[in-house]
Amino acid sequence: MYNLISGLLLADVAINLHECSDCEVPSSFKDFVDEALKSKTAGNFMAAASLVSNSCFLAFGVVHAGSLLANTFPSLGVDPTLGGAAFAATLAMFSVTQTNSGLERIANACVMVLFSSFAVLLLPSLANVVDPIGTLTAQPSNPDGMSALAAACPLLLSSLSYQNIVPSITKLLDFDRTKSTIAIALGSFIPMAMYLLWSFAALGGGVESSTASSSGALAFDAFTASALVGSCIPSVMCLAEETESIFSSVNDDEDNCPVKSKYSPVSVAASMIPSVAVGLAYSKGGDLTEALHFNGAFITPLLFGLLPVILYQSVHKNDDTTDNNSVFGNLPQVLVGAGTLGCLGQEIIQDVTGLLPTW
Repeated sequence: MYNLISGLLLADVAINLHECSDCEVPSSFKDFVDEALKSKTAGNFMAAASLVSNSCFLAFGVVHAGSLLANTFPSLGVDPTLGGAAFAATLAMFSVTQTNSGLERIANACVMVLFSSFAVLLLPSLANVVDPIGTLTAQPSNPDGMSALAAACPLLLSSLSYQNIVPSITKLLDFDRTKSTIAIALGSFIPMAMYLLWSFAALGGGVESSTASSSGALAFDAFTASALVGSCIPSVMCLAEETESIFSSVNDDEDNCPVKSKYSPVSVAASMIPSVAVGLAYSKGGDLTEALHFNGAFITPLLFGLLPVILYQSVHKNDDTTDNNSVFGNLPQVLVGAGTLGCLGQEIIQDVTGLLPTW
């Protein structure tokens, strides 16, 4: 619900900006915030947050792809770091040579592979759950369930976030409110449903038996590979959008509609090289879940929690059709704002507590 409401708020802002402007709404958060808040300082700050957020996703994806290549083809002796670098180079090549529509088609193909492989994995796994009722009613292994949920919350928020592509979704759907609302509602619900079904099958022992077969292992590799490619492409697109927007600002580009259908090699290189290099160096061939945790703990609540509320209020502050003085009229924004402060507060308290000496 947190992600859904914030995504719908961003979509509403994008559509309102489009209706009040003669050109399309840019996909970069810098231009998005510049136009909505009329503040270049706020735009630069949010651009930096967007760069950090997408860099975390890209670094995690590249590192994970390198490990997947090394584990899937052990006979080739592929080093995970070298495999990750090759994966990043392939992403960069596609980003430079393909238009936005071409990258969209590649992402759509990955989604089809992801759904197909997930179905191949999930259906036998659900059938192999030994005790479905017992799995649903089982007591948690951790007696303090709330602390476990609080610890997992940043990772869940980061993994289920999609709001960075909401401006692009509204453009692809011609800024139609009904189509955008349906797409965002279904698009944000499907990953959560997949996660819940997968967790149920895993806790019930069905996944272990299904992936033991050669076909199950192949389906799992296809699912992982398609998920990595499908999630890294939007990250690269967002990074390139933000980088090109920053370059335009530095060069004092007066173009009021800086929307392009293709990314320049300079913007792709400038946005990808730092995050990929730092990710590969920091991981040292291992996991990089810390990047997703950091993003979900601090960047996601700021970028996709507080920002949508601020943008929505700014766009509708002079709208007579919106009851901005009503608590119930602002209930979605209140819920998102409260959730954001709660996530940030518990993470800050947890980090500060960890730094205190134990007596």
